[in-house]
Amino acid sequence: MKHVAAYMLAVLGGKESPTAEDLKTILAAVDAKADDASLDLVIKELSGKDIATVIAEGSTKLVSMGGGGGGGGGGG
Repeated sequence: MKHVAAYMLAVLGGKESPTAEDLKTILAAVDAKADDASLDLVIKELSGKDIATVIAEGSTKLVSMGGGGGGGGGGG
C-alpha cells in the first residue's frame, strides 16, 4: 500500500510517469523501506493511467464488499 501511496503522491506532485527512484525518494522521506519488486509492479500497473479514474473504478468495487456494523461499547 505504501508503494501505491507514494505513486499517487508523485502524480499529485506533478510527475506524469513517476520512476522507481521518485517513489524511493518519497518513501525515504518518511523512513519507509522500498521493495523493488513491489515498486516495479505498481509502476507497471499504473503507468499511463489516470489516477482519478483508477480511484473511481476501485471505489465501485469497494461498494460490493459491504460494511460491518460497529461493535457495541461495553460500558458499565
